[in-house]
Amino acid sequence: MKMTKQIALILCLCLSLLALASCGVTIHEDLGAGDAVDKSSGVVWHHASTCYEAVKLEKKQGKLVVKEQEMELYKLPDMDPNEWLATEDKNVIYSEGVTLPTLAEMAPEEMTIYLDSATELKLKTIDKSEVIDALVKAYTEGESAVYPAKTPYATYRVRFASEDYPGIYYVLTYVEYSSDYIHDIDEETSVNYGKYFFYDRFDQKFIPVGDEIHKALGLGEAAAE
Repeated sequence: MKMTKQIALILCLCLSLLALASCGVTIHEDLGAGDAVDKSSGVVWHHASTCYEAVKLEKKQGKLVVKEQEMELYKLPDMDPNEWLATEDKNVIYSEGVTLPTLAEMAPEEMTIYLDSATELKLKTIDKSEVIDALVKAYTEGESAVYPAKTPYATYRVRFASEDYPGIYYVLTYVEYSSDYIHDIDEETSVNYGKYFFYDRFDQKFIPVGDEIHKALGLGEAAAE
């Protein structure tokens, strides 16, 4: 009799564990424009632009179904999983009613610079507020230039981290040329944008960054052509 009760308890425990393992949100991307919906709750989810990236992936929260293909969804560190989740490749999704912060609104306290390559070699981390603030201001207030048809001397990947949004990075590409980028507006007018730029691939923003800011980053100088 005791053995029968023990077996029954074990079976109940196993069923409970299976129920927990199978629970979680299932979001279907079938609303068009990249939007998705949790059909059980009706909550709509949106994909963040590629400027937003998960710091790391924590506990599995469910799955995202895209054209019958499934991707795992994960919780972000210290962020509400009812509002923020990430796919296995660290793309961020957010629920209806949540507003994506701009770089300025994130108020980053730290930035890490990587060589923009397959290995993403980490070069340095900067936590000097005056440098970060200058970069954020240059990107936020700067006027976008036309993307040039010239090969960069170097490209870097920059991740901005914020205590207010601990689970996500704001990510930009930093582009360096070996000579000034001069854009001809017409036969008589040209604009010298300099050698250093922030590039947002998603929104196609190409923002000039001044020489002084580049020097503060301590990335060195490109060899002249």
